[in-house]
Amino acid sequence: MSDAPTVKFDSVWKRLTRRAQVTTLAELLYAVPRRLMNPRRDGLREHEFWALQNLNFSLRPGESLGVVGPNGAGKSSLLKLLFRIFRPDRGHVQTRGRVTGLIELGAGFHPILNGRENVFINGAILGMRQKEIRAKYDAIVKFAELEDFMDMPVKNYSSGMAARLSFAIAAHADPDVLLVDEVLAVGDASFQVRCHEWIERTRKAGTTIVMVSHQMHVLQNADRVLYLDGGESKLLDEPGVAIGRYLADQAERIRESDAVRSTAEGITRVQLLQGDEPAHEIEAGAPATFRVHYSFEKPVTDPVVTLELVHSDPRFLISTPGAQLAQLSSGLSLRGHTALGSGCFDVEVGALQLPVGMYSVRAAVKAHGDFTASIRRDDALRFEIMRPAESDSTSLIDLPQNWRIVEPSEIPQP
Repeated sequence: MSDAPTVKFDSVWKRLTRRAQVTTLAELLYAVPRRLMNPRRDGLREHEFWALQNLNFSLRPGESLGVVGPNGAGKSSLLKLLFRIFRPDRGHVQTRGRVTGLIELGAGFHPILNGRENVFINGAILGMRQKEIRAKYDAIVKFAELEDFMDMPVKNYSSGMAARLSFAIAAHADPDVLLVDEVLAVGDASFQVRCHEWIERTRKAGTTIVMVSHQMHVLQNADRVLYLDGGESKLLDEPGVAIGRYLADQAERIRESDAVRSTAEGITRVQLLQGDEPAHEIEAGAPATFRVHYSFEKPVTDPVVTLELVHSDPRFLISTPGAQLAQLSSGLSLRGHTALGSGCFDVEVGALQLPVGMYSVRAAVKAHGDFTASIRRDDALRFEIMRPAESDSTSLIDLPQNWRIVEPSEIPQP
C-alpha cells in the first residue's frame, strides 16, 4: 500500500456569496462603481464570505477523518471540494483515485425509471463503467435485498428501500476516498449496523474516509477529528481532544444565549442545578435538580409539570414516541397547591443515568384535569451529559459495574 496521501488540502480558501450572482448588464454596471469606490481589504466582494479559510491537512490510505462543527462552519463546503463540485479560490485540493460519496442516499435517482435502470445511472455518476456495473449488478441487488423490486419505478420505493439501493451501489464502487455526510443516521437499526460494518471493512482495506456527523459517538471511531468553526480549523487532533473542545465551546454558547433569553410570563426559564449552582454539563449518573421558573397572571390549580428530555442524536427522535428520550412529570405530587405570580418548581433526580450527548428540554405546565398544556416552552434548556472522568468506554450509556476475578476454588463443581 502506498504511503502517498490520497487527500491533501494545502492552504485552501473557498468563498461563497449570500445572494445570486449578477445576471444582467444593468446589475453589472451598477455594481462595478460601488466596488471601485468601496474596495475591501479581505479580497471579497459585497455579499461574499469565506466558507473555508487556510485549511491544511492530509490523509493517507486507510486513514479516517471526522469533521465536526456548528451549522455554517464549512463542513459541506469541504465535502464539495473533495467531490470536485467546488474549486478552491486559493490553495490546492488533491485527491488520488476514485472519490465516492454517501451524502444523501437516493437523491440521484430518477423517480420514473425502475431500480435496475437507476443502478446503471447512479453507478455511472459514481465513476463506474457499464461493464463494471453489469458484473456487479447481482451483488448490488443482493446487498440491497431488493431482488423482487428492481422492475418497480423508484417513485414507488419507500425511503428505506431507496436508501438501501443507493448505499449498495456506492458500496460496490470500490472507492479510494469515501465521503460520508450524516448517512449513518437514516434507515432502520439493521441498515445502520450494515453501514458501520461495511465502512469499517472498507477502511481496513485501505480506503480513506472523511466523515461529517453531529453524532459524537460516530466520530469517536475516526483516527483524527477536525473541528471547524466559521470556516477556520479550530483544532485537528485525536477524537477525544477535538470533540471535547467542540462540546466545551458549544456549552459556552448555550450559557451566553441562556443569559439573555427570558420571557415575561409563563415558563420564564429552566435551570439544571448541581447543588445550588447552575450547570450546563453533568456526568452521567450524577444527582441533579431541574428548576422551572414561572410567572403566572392567572392561578394554576393542582399544577402538573412535565419536562421532556430530547437527545440530539436523530435516531432517538425516530425510535421514541413523542421524540423525548426521558420524561419527568410531577403527576399528583403537587395536588392541593396553586401556582400564581412568580415562583419555581423543583424536581430532584437521584441519578441522571442518561446516554452521553447534548439534550434540549421541553417544559409544560397544566392544571390537573386539563387535556393539554396551554403553558409550554419548547427550547427551555440545553445541557450535556458527560462521560464520567474515570470511564474509558465509547458507548452511549455507562452501566454501573463491579468487576472481580473469580478464583477456581470459588466456582461450584458439578
